[in-house]
Amino acid sequence: MRTVGSVLLLLQCLSSVLAAPAPSRFSVVQERVPVRYPRNGPDALKRAYLKYGYALPKYLERRGEQGSVANQPYSYGDGYIDDEYLSAIYIGTPPQKLLVDLDTGSADSWVYSSDTPYNDGRNNHSYYNAPKSTTSKKLKGYTYNITYGDGSQSNGDVYTDVVTYAGATFPSQAVEAMEYVSPDYLIDLNFDGFLALGHDGGNQVLPVPQKTFFTNVAPSLSEPLFTLSLNHLNPGVNDFGFVDPKKSSERVQYFPSLPPPAGHGWWVVNSTGYSVGNAKKITPFVGGLHAIIDSGTTFLLLPQQYCDAYYAQAPSVVFDPDYGYICPCKATLPDLTLAIGSYQAKIPGSLLIGANINSTTCQTGLNAIPVGPGIPQAVYGDTFLKTTFTVFKYPPGGSPSLGFASKSISCSYQN
Repeated sequence: MRTVGSVLLLLQCLSSVLAAPAPSRFSVVQERVPVRYPRNGPDALKRAYLKYGYALPKYLERRGEQGSVANQPYSYGDGYIDDEYLSAIYIGTPPQKLLVDLDTGSADSWVYSSDTPYNDGRNNHSYYNAPKSTTSKKLKGYTYNITYGDGSQSNGDVYTDVVTYAGATFPSQAVEAMEYVSPDYLIDLNFDGFLALGHDGGNQVLPVPQKTFFTNVAPSLSEPLFTLSLNHLNPGVNDFGFVDPKKSSERVQYFPSLPPPAGHGWWVVNSTGYSVGNAKKITPFVGGLHAIIDSGTTFLLLPQQYCDAYYAQAPSVVFDPDYGYICPCKATLPDLTLAIGSYQAKIPGSLLIGANINSTTCQTGLNAIPVGPGIPQAVYGDTFLKTTFTVFKYPPGGSPSLGFASKSISCSYQN
């Protein structure tokens, strides 16, 4: 039996000493550490909906209501293991360690801070204590205010300070010190904030938007890029400044990163079609789908019609009014292939089995989203990224691009 005590998240460990200057290339190797607080799949899905402004289905609206199923403790373990990929960053002098979510779907690096009221979450997190850092500088009159699509918010003041991530240090990185976040966004107690890897154009600091950590260290890198190689049940590696050919089983194919809507920092690519199971032919997405490649989202989110097409070939999956799509944890689900131009990412059906609902039933990793103006057409989160070696490239003065290549996948369900 798998238990909460065995639940692990992947913490990315430091690959060099803290005081080192930003190198021309560096790698971040992931390692497993115990989860501080468990959370369940529906809560993670609700966070994804809030992030992108999707209307919440009824079963997600009820999450957190007094007396609802949301308030029952979640007591089964390894369904969480791929839920997030956390990273250690160090802020200030002397360095203060926080666990953050690397987020390619955002341009705002906000963290819990000494400005966060104790009873509003600071008591459950490590946090940035600006007054205790000798290199901290408050930007007078600067604030950030992120309003998610449903109206939930995160806001606070802005500081600059020394930030170290793996082998790279930037001496005056903007740090968004969270003072308030809407209660719905406090459902994740395992992380202390975000390290944004999106485009600067989405940064919400006023009066002058700030640059992301990647933008600041990119000039010192051998190449202005970073790569993600997430793995299932095993440590992965993120590389900065170079593309490691050993991490993929084929040549990387590059595609334009489409301009995100104004005010957003998303990495967006045109996804052209899909197939289910052993089908040889790719069925086109009607008009194509502009998909966000987001390491800060656990799930794969597609319009309802394409979820219906997949689940029509997965008879073991049912829709539960409290948890959404569920199936037996040992079910055999069909593979799902997603096409991006000539590249085809094959997602094994076993990777589409997500967090446990109980000891025998799991939530699935593919979920439906509404279609409408001003909201993303699709989100390819960690479920997609675990199957694909992904390159995020942004040459100075040039156009950003996304590269994809297949890689080996460990995807066995272990009881």
